Amino acid sequence: MQIKIATLHVRDSAQAVPLAAGNLKARLPREQQPHTELIDLFPEQSDAEICSELLSGAPDLIAFPLYVWNREQILRLCRSLKQTQPEIFLLAGGPEASADSLKVIVEGELDAVIRGEGEEAFTELVRRLGKDEPLAGIPGLVLAEAKRESAATSCPDLAKLPSPWLTGTLPLEDGSGVLWEVARGCRFNCAFCYDAKGQSGVRPLPLERLRHELELFARSGVSQVWVLDSTFNAPAERGKQLLKLLARVAPEIHYHIEAKADLLDDATIRLLAPLSCSVQIGLQSADPEVLKPLHRNLDHRQMEQVLGKLSRAGITFGLDLIYGLPGDNHAGFVRSLDFALHQQPNQLDIFPLAVLPGTELFEEQARYGIQGAPRPPYLIQENAGYPPKEMAASQKLAAATDIFYNRGRAVGFFLQLCRALRCAPQEFLSGFGAWLEKQKKISATRLLDIESWHPREILPLQLDYSGAKLREKKLTKLLPVAEDLIAYHFCCAEVLLAEDCLLAAQVPDDRTLLQTEWRLNPGVLRRRFNHPLEGLEELGGESLEEIARHLPRETEEVIFLRRGGELMIEAIAEEFAHLLERAEKPAPGSELSAGLPKRTALELLRFAVGEGVLIH
Repeated sequence: MQIKIATLHVRDSAQAVPLAAGNLKARLPREQQPHTELIDLFPEQSDAEICSELLSGAPDLIAFPLYVWNREQILRLCRSLKQTQPEIFLLAGGPEASADSLKVIVEGELDAVIRGEGEEAFTELVRRLGKDEPLAGIPGLVLAEAKRESAATSCPDLAKLPSPWLTGTLPLEDGSGVLWEVARGCRFNCAFCYDAKGQSGVRPLPLERLRHELELFARSGVSQVWVLDSTFNAPAERGKQLLKLLARVAPEIHYHIEAKADLLDDATIRLLAPLSCSVQIGLQSADPEVLKPLHRNLDHRQMEQVLGKLSRAGITFGLDLIYGLPGDNHAGFVRSLDFALHQQPNQLDIFPLAVLPGTELFEEQARYGIQGAPRPPYLIQENAGYPPKEMAASQKLAAATDIFYNRGRAVGFFLQLCRALRCAPQEFLSGFGAWLEKQKKISATRLLDIESWHPREILPLQLDYSGAKLREKKLTKLLPVAEDLIAYHFCCAEVLLAEDCLLAAQVPDDRTLLQTEWRLNPGVLRRRFNHPLEGLEELGGESLEEIARHLPRETEEVIFLRRGGELMIEAIAEEFAHLLERAEKPAPGSELSAGLPKRTALELLRFAVGEGVLIH
């Protein structure tokens, strides 16, 4: 039997890993695996291109993991496939198929869906199809002729499931990312979340398997691991055990971890501190009365204490907020935003409420006074206490926050700027959004198209808006310091995310240096600062007034680059700065160094080329 398991990813990125497909293939009998192909698909591919790829090789069965982001496109493809090749068995699984199986079957003209964890059901389905046996009665399998959903299935013993990594089902490459499943289930049943999938409790994967997988990741040069566990530290002791394993086996990898703040005790924070990791915490709202009906709780003081400890330990952390929650309104969202920003998260992700099938909110929309869209991504359409005008205001404020704070790399200076201006964070960001529309003539459509904003486009807007606010408050004396802080944090963040600046294997002779066309390495940033950078780094955490009082106004040219994964910042001479400025457009070495004494020109060119600052 020829099988294809096709995953339509959100985008081509380090997280575009077909983990669900890999789990299914790894569980199949060894003799079937060579006849089972994993296919990675991306939204920019046309339906015709995808169908052609899926139909090549004459598959007997095509299976699709179904998620919020790909449901409509996948089911459209399935209808086309069924019309073209009606004999192919079309199957779907994943969250969307589990939560809405009967509608998914009809919409996609599917032969069946699997509800719940699919490894055992998929393996049994393949066996019966191969032997032409009846398919009824497979746990979790809902056939097209079914009148009602069958119960979702779960694997009774996770220890018996083969690892898609250890079996080589999913390949690993140097520098690649990994979605790493360490447990299934969730002990919490938040009304808006489908992570628990209707089941209670957490089922960890065997620690021995996790150790072997980590060893493999380290040997293979994996750079990032997304730990798939809704709350890795629930219970807290399990989380500590996992962190000790990470530190012992693969401390060089960067880990993305989700955690519950009220379970982050001092011992867990001490284990997190030496790791290269980022911790994401679901705040959702800063109003305990909004959270309580959703089966969540919040103690403001405890949250502030935990996040303060994370900051003091040097641990990168982010927060999540949701607007449109039942019982909330725009004023409540604004208060939540202020609370979140005062904690200085490295990232603040803000989402509109999605009323997901399979969740309590979806099943009891009338009781909660809400209505979600009937189609993916199921965004909130009506909320009895949250009028449409307020919802639109929250959406714009969320966009302004994402642009200025997240994409603008603002965590390092944002609260200093707000304190100097004596305004609340939300007031500053709301004003920024309005300023973009009125002064910069940015349309609402463009403002809300978050993915289209690039940090290098945002920097001049941050400088312009911050300057306008400081002048408005008659604080022009703070402008040079504010400009330096904004530019400094932008340069640091951009370069840390860039490729390493590699030393040249060989520096050419003088004649070749002058004749060759050189350009500035795109991973190197050059910037003129209003103050000496050493002083700015020493006083950077003080108020803008304190920094301005103590730093002399002496301009300094600086370059930022990354080497060996570490940030390097160097003050440079004026003549070198001019050479690099010219190199922003490719030009021969003789033109880049025009006006300089020949000896100086050659020294600078040798240095710049040797250090990888100039490339050709």
